[in-house]
Amino acid sequence: MKFILIAAVSILSTLASGLALPDLTPRATVIRPELAMVVKEDFPDTAFPPTNIAEVSRTNGAHTVETFLCFIVPACTGVCTISFSNAISATGSRTLQLFSTFGCPTVNTWNTRPPLNAYLGTFMVPPSAGIDPTFPCPVTTTNYGFAVVPVGDDDRVTWDITNGGFIITCG
Repeated sequence: MKFILIAAVSILSTLASGLALPDLTPRATVIRPELAMVVKEDFPDTAFPPTNIAEVSRTNGAHTVETFLCFIVPACTGVCTISFSNAISATGSRTLQLFSTFGCPTVNTWNTRPPLNAYLGTFMVPPSAGIDPTFPCPVTTTNYGFAVVPVGDDDRVTWDITNGGFIITCG
């Protein structure tokens, strides 16, 4: 009987101490893109539907394909990190550059793609020992738009946004 009472008090005190924490945001929450839109230089006015298979490529310095991503990041504290892993395929330079855009993509043609805002980093596929870009996590749910562009005259990388590619880690 004494053991049960001690166990119950121990469990209750553990639960109560967790409630006293000012920030119960889960750490290392992984956020995947809600949306990927591929645009192709060779088809400047063709609207391609949103897709789960993202692609970035260039062949012989032309025929560029870019992908625009939309992340919906919930409120969290600390620093958010952008990273890349698990490509489906990678050939050529296997190098991607990531830029922020002014919001999530709403149109999906080469001629109507959103302008690039800020350069955020260069990623090798498979990942190298580089430094992943970070930014302050939002205090309210926020939509972030990103553009992924190829580097070099011959480059091709594909990934499935549901289980690989770019992610944001919150906290």
